[in-house]
Order: sequence, then structure tokens, then C-alpha cells
Amino acid sequence: MHDERLYDEKELEKSWLLSYSDLITLLFVIVIIIAATQTKSIQAQKEEVQKEKASLEQVHESLDLLNLQKLELQREVYQLEARQKELKGEKEEEGSEDTVNVPKPPMGMTDSSERDMETVRNQLSSALAELNLDYEETEEGLRIRLPETILFTSGSADLQAQGKQVVGTVAGVLKRFEHKVRIEGYTDDVPISRSSYQSNWELSSARAISVMREMVDAHSLPASRFTVAGLGEYKPLVDNSNAENRAKNRRVEIVILGEKE
Repeated sequence: MHDERLYDEKELEKSWLLSYSDLITLLFVIVIIIAATQTKSIQAQKEEVQKEKASLEQVHESLDLLNLQKLELQREVYQLEARQKELKGEKEEEGSEDTVNVPKPPMGMTDSSERDMETVRNQLSSALAELNLDYEETEEGLRIRLPETILFTSGSADLQAQGKQVVGTVAGVLKRFEHKVRIEGYTDDVPISRSSYQSNWELSSARAISVMREMVDAHSLPASRFTVAGLGEYKPLVDNSNAENRAKNRRVEIVILGEKE
């Protein structure tokens, strides 16, 4: 006959396993609850970020609309002034000198394109001012001149970090519009000696392509908007008589054309 006390003691020895199992199960449930809570928190943060992003986009759209309205008002003011001078019997030459105070729009531009170009001009002016850069207005469009020193090292067509930042700033403005863009590379007249490129013409072409690829690959601008040109040493800004002038001639120019894609 078995001793019942011995049986109870054995069962008591095994009872701690049940408690340990319950503890592990409880911990597992707690971990699942914490993970679910964190997932909801992360999702809420993502939704908040998306809302802020949407709000910023609305602000940018509102600013663009205000700029267009401002341009339209300015146009109406110029027309009223011109009409007023005609009624007063002023001479035609004097009237044209007083009323045409706005830079001539690029060739072939419609009124809508001209308003868009004015918005591009305003946004570029603000963006480039922070980088101590400027642009030039021509009959073709807006020409941004970027010196070699901020884009490339000597004899190279690989964009430096500062160059990528500048190109990114311009790309950020271009994303809002559909104007075509021409990118031109230039060098000085010193023959290449320590470079993988055989001539200044090839180096200038490679640099123009490098700037274009940065806009297309890193900033998702459509490649169909771009044309590139390498002009080497053949169209200098100034004569290559000294080191300072040669540095000015080594550049890449981005031309925002009046024509849209």
C-alpha cells in the first residue's frame, strides 16, 4: 500500500512548474500589449507627420496663388498708367519708357507662362540669396551661374556635397513648374593634364550631365525637360589672362527657359 503522504510531497514539488509557466505566460501577454501600444503610437506619429506635410503643401500653394494675384494686379496697374498717359496726350516714346519697367519676358511666352516665370523668379531669388548666389534675366529665360569651386574639384565631374546642396535648392524650385531647362558646362583654356577626360570639351560636357543627373536621380525631375551642352573653353565670361579670370570661366550655367514641356 502506497504512502499517500509521499505522493502529496511529489505533487507539491511539481507545483512550482505550474506557477513558473503562468508567470511566463503573463509576461508574454504583457509584451504583446506593449508592442501593440507602441505600434499604435508609431502609426499616430506617422499620421501626424502626413498631416503636417499636407499643411505645408497647402501653404506653398497659397503663396504661389498670392504671387500670381500680385502679378496680375501689377499688370493692371501698368495698363491703367499707360492708358492715363495716352489720354493726357503724352508722346508715344515717353509713354513707352515710363510704362515698360518690367524685364522683357522670354521669347515665345504666353501671359500664363510669363506669370509662372515671375513666380519662378521670386522663388529662385529667395532660395539663391541664402546661398549667396544670383541669377541673370535674358531673352531666353533665367540663367543661374554656378562656379566650379562649389560644384567640383579640379578636373573632376563628381559633384561635391556643397554642389549637391546648391543643385538641390534649384531642383526644389523647378519641381513646382514645367519649364524646360538647359544645362551648360564651361572651362578655362588651360589644357587638361591630370584628369580622366581628354579635353576641356569632354570635361565641360560631363559636368553638365552630372548636374542634370543629380536633378533627375536625386530629385525626381523628368529627364525629358533637360538638354545639356558642353562648351569647353570656347565661350568665356572674361579673358583667360590670369588665375582669377580663369576661375570665373570654370562654371556650370542652368538656364530656365520660357518654354514649357
